[in-house]
Amino acid sequence: MATDAAFLIPPSLHVAALLLGDGGMTIRAVAEATGVRCPVGGERAARVHSRYVRTLADLPWAGIAVRLHVHARKFFCDNPACPRTIFAERLEGIAAAHARRTDRQRQELEAIALALGGEAGARLAGDLGMPASPDTLLRLIRRSPEAEAPAPLVLGVDDWAIHKGLTDGTILVDLARHRPVDLLPARSSESLAAWLRAHPGVAVIARDRAGVYAEGAQDGAPDATQVADRWHLVDNLADALEDFLRAKGSALTAAAAALVAQAAAAAARPPPEAVYQGKRRHPRPERWRERAEAAAAAGVARRRANYEQARALRANGACVAQIARTVGISRMTVYKYLREGPPQRKRHSVHGRQCVLEPWEPYLLKRWEEGCRRATVLWREIRAQGFAHSLTNVQRFVNQLRREGPPPAGRAPPSPNPPGHRPGGSRRSSCGGRSSGLRSSAPT
Repeated sequence: MATDAAFLIPPSLHVAALLLGDGGMTIRAVAEATGVRCPVGGERAARVHSRYVRTLADLPWAGIAVRLHVHARKFFCDNPACPRTIFAERLEGIAAAHARRTDRQRQELEAIALALGGEAGARLAGDLGMPASPDTLLRLIRRSPEAEAPAPLVLGVDDWAIHKGLTDGTILVDLARHRPVDLLPARSSESLAAWLRAHPGVAVIARDRAGVYAEGAQDGAPDATQVADRWHLVDNLADALEDFLRAKGSALTAAAAALVAQAAAAAARPPPEAVYQGKRRHPRPERWRERAEAAAAAGVARRRANYEQARALRANGACVAQIARTVGISRMTVYKYLREGPPQRKRHSVHGRQCVLEPWEPYLLKRWEEGCRRATVLWREIRAQGFAHSLTNVQRFVNQLRREGPPPAGRAPPSPNPPGHRPGGSRRSSCGGRSSGLRSSAPT
């Protein structure tokens, strides 16, 4: 059995026994290294002082925890000038001095810790047969040597406050990787030049316009291109614009006076109701209807283009998720396009949305001709007759009458709602829908 296990441990150890118990497997081994030297003086030692046992945690076997009980030796140092009289032999290639685990287990735990961290790494290590606490894994991370970062090609240089208003340093940022590289304790050309000489390969240096950094960059990396960084360019532009506008005080004062005069002239113009008061048979052109028609046509064209593109992608074998990402629509819309025909424009009847007030329109027009102009009074009167909707519907109707006047005989009453608008402030249709209860800002 010792011969079978020999290939699993270093050749400098001789396996004496294998013990399998509930706590895992224990390997008893004897150190047989030749040429033992003193770790301080380097003299070869031959006289054995004593023996002791080192317990080391090793890599698991098939998920079973393995411990090494190594019988090591202590030697006398025969060099009279050496401060070490007695020393313990080192297990080179097996474990470090005073270590409680082998080098190969430490390397595996370090890889787990770097990949998963403390808590998750401890759970995985326990499942693999290498129990370790989260704090142990974090200590392994801190003790591991830092990976050498590549020299930045584009380096950002700027100052930073170590003590605000008292001490300034220099921060170096790799602009290609968007991460800090180093912090220099001084804001000087010498420290920047020394850092650039120690890290060759910088091609572009983005800095502010301070002469200190210009000299340091020129001394440390003379072949690098120096440019002004974007933040300082924008900041300098804002300062220049502020100085320019501050010098144009008279022009700004004149412009402000012109705006005040323009606002006063606009306030002095008669309201649109007064302009069109005598032209009830020729109402104001409803340009909002033209804009609404153009917007609706553009929307239908856009939806039809998406429909054709989705159909073409589906014919080429694309899945629903890929179609949604390519066209820029939701997957539910893709399913709808694949299930139905091309999208059509939904046309709503303007007067069809008058069904809430339609039974009471003759009464409202009669009261309007009698001189009642208050929407609140009219709403209370028709509510007493059975009207069950909000005041907003009556307010819109009255506002439309004020703008265009009552319709001529034989003509449909004016529509207080533009196309697509839901009266009553509700998300539902006015025909049997609930109202929001919001009050209109229009005068009543």
